[in-house]
Amino acid sequence: MAVGVGGEILPETLEKMVDNCGAIFVDIQALIRVFDTNERVKLVGLIKESGFYHLLPFEKFLKVSSEEALFMDMEKVGQRCCVVVTHGKDGCGIYRKDGKIKIEPFGANQMDPTDGGDSFLGAFVGGLVHGLGVHDAAFVGHFFGSLSVARIGLPKFDLRLLLLSCLSTLGTVLSLTF
Repeated sequence: MAVGVGGEILPETLEKMVDNCGAIFVDIQALIRVFDTNERVKLVGLIKESGFYHLLPFEKFLKVSSEEALFMDMEKVGQRCCVVVTHGKDGCGIYRKDGKIKIEPFGANQMDPTDGGDSFLGAFVGGLVHGLGVHDAAFVGHFFGSLSVARIGLPKFDLRLLLLSCLSTLGTVLSLTF
């Protein structure tokens, strides 16, 4: 996965990732966010200004928010790679050569949009890794994104339960290896 806040991933870095990986999942914010001379974040166009457009055919999926989608030609980019656009409380869409798919939203009460896209992308990739198709993986991604935005701040975990879960998983792994 190529995920950055802005400017950390250069075209040369993504080219190396393409050469060394079977599938690349990219969050567009790493490609179109740059810092101006006053160190303020600015978005640039994907096609002309970013330097990444030629790499799109080698990317398995490009994750884009509806705000970031304004900085690209969806039809052109969708012909070069699979684009997954998150629309917040309005669901998400998948754009590919063979058409568009709409994933309907969940009834989440959005309290804080922070990390909704990251949660979506993590769950989407997790779904694909576990054998789900693109539609079902996007559905899972949207579900986890909905959970993420329905609270303010980081989730609170009961560390005792987390530790027990980790120990249980470790025990299962150890019993399978011996």
